[in-house]
Amino acid sequence: MRIIHNLSKEARTRIIELLLQKRSKRELAEELGLSPAAITKFLNNTTHPSDETIEKAFKIATEREKREIIDIILDDLLESLEEFVEETNVMGRKILKIKKIINSAMFS
Repeated sequence: MRIIHNLSKEARTRIIELLLQKRSKRELAEELGLSPAAITKFLNNTTHPSDETIEKAFKIATEREKREIIDIILDDLLESLEEFVEETNVMGRKILKIKKIINSAMFS
């Protein structure tokens, strides 16, 4: 998923924290093909999960966790977009297109 590449470090860490609510560090590490030390580094903000790790996290997630991951991703992207719009003072065709996409999603 290309959208994952744009996630903030904080959102990536929140996804790992979410998955740890129902798993031990060791279990999550095994499911993601990582070491438990890597999970600890994510939680300590020493390193951050790669795009590949986040994609694997989505694949191993339960349906409830997937919905929560989607919320984390959308919140992060919306926050990023809002910050961009405010800093650039942009209100053009592309912003109107984004609004159209959001409106159609809300009413489908």
